[in-house]
Amino acid sequence: MSTARPNGETTEKAIRRAAIEVIARHGFEAASLRMIAKEVGLQAPSMYNYIKSKEQLLFDLLKGPVSAMTAEYEERAKALPDPFDRLSLFIEVHLDFHLAYTQEVFIGNMELRNLSKPHYKIITGLRDRYSMLLTRIIEDGVAEGKFQVDEPRVTTFALLAMLSGVCNWYRPDGPVGKASMIQIHTQLALQMLGLGAGNSSLPRRAARGAAGPRTA
Repeated sequence: MSTARPNGETTEKAIRRAAIEVIARHGFEAASLRMIAKEVGLQAPSMYNYIKSKEQLLFDLLKGPVSAMTAEYEERAKALPDPFDRLSLFIEVHLDFHLAYTQEVFIGNMELRNLSKPHYKIITGLRDRYSMLLTRIIEDGVAEGKFQVDEPRVTTFALLAMLSGVCNWYRPDGPVGKASMIQIHTQLALQMLGLGAGNSSLPRRAARGAAGPRTA
């Protein structure tokens, strides 16, 4: 990818934002580089100064979010040995992104099939790595006698389905704010792990996450 122009980084960001809008609106196959270029104010041939291909652009759009969530969780979890605290953090990181970037999530769910085989393998590998973060939290909690789960990996996928599903119906102007959504889903997650919001043994961070919802 070329960034020879002084405003190359700004233009690349504008291209990614335009691509998200156009692909979310029309689908990957119908979205053309010409359409994306028009949104940015470029001539279509100029797009190749910033991207290699439309498929490469899609790959970059799908790679960025899962890599960012993984990196943020891993960095912040270093000081959190307790499974309760790491679960609370994981839910916070996951929902922070999914509630703020609904179009990116939509594209990630719908357009994965349009990646080349090598790119598909990379993205699914990154997603597996990310989901294993949650599986390890559950396994650690089970090992310490804090969670009651028979199949940690199955429970992982059930929790991720619940957490990721919010972007399909959540509205920022609705009656419940993002902080309350995180609290509600933390409580639901704890219940799925064999616990309830009233469990007095919860550490402070997890207990806050398991508290009842606040009206935004």
